Amino acid sequence: FKHTLQCLPLQEKWYTLYRNYESDPAFGGTDPCIEFTCLGPAVDGAFTFTVRYGDSSANLTLTLSASEGYTTQNLLHFQPIGRKLFSMLLTASYVDCMTCVVFRSTYLNEGACSLIVPESALGKELSCCDYLFDLLCDATPKFTIYDESCSK
Repeated sequence: FKHTLQCLPLQEKWYTLYRNYESDPAFGGTDPCIEFTCLGPAVDGAFTFTVRYGDSSANLTLTLSASEGYTTQNLLHFQPIGRKLFSMLLTASYVDCMTCVVFRSTYLNEGACSLIVPESALGKELSCCDYLFDLLCDATPKFTIYDESCSK
């Protein structure tokens, strides 16, 4: 398990490969092709991201904090730019900057999980990531979000 901050700023695009829930109101509902792009280094402790889903996109800021009793910054607070009262909390359950991140979408519920991967890992064997997703997330059902049309 790596520290989430070690992966930031992201050096390439990351994609949601799959999740264990069908619709995500914060990231495009049931739209396919959820893509995360970091727009540069942190400014005042916050990273700026563009998230694309379907034919839409949104700019967000990301700040990190640690769960109670943790020293690792495993909580990710995404906030749409210009909407100070609205924030989405995700918990990083597993982080490997080269292959995948397993997130709990805590803004939905404790059991909602997604697996995101860097563009360089697309199409590669990710059995360790798949195993950890299934282990940590009770991954049935599993909804595929990414297909080859997403990176075009």
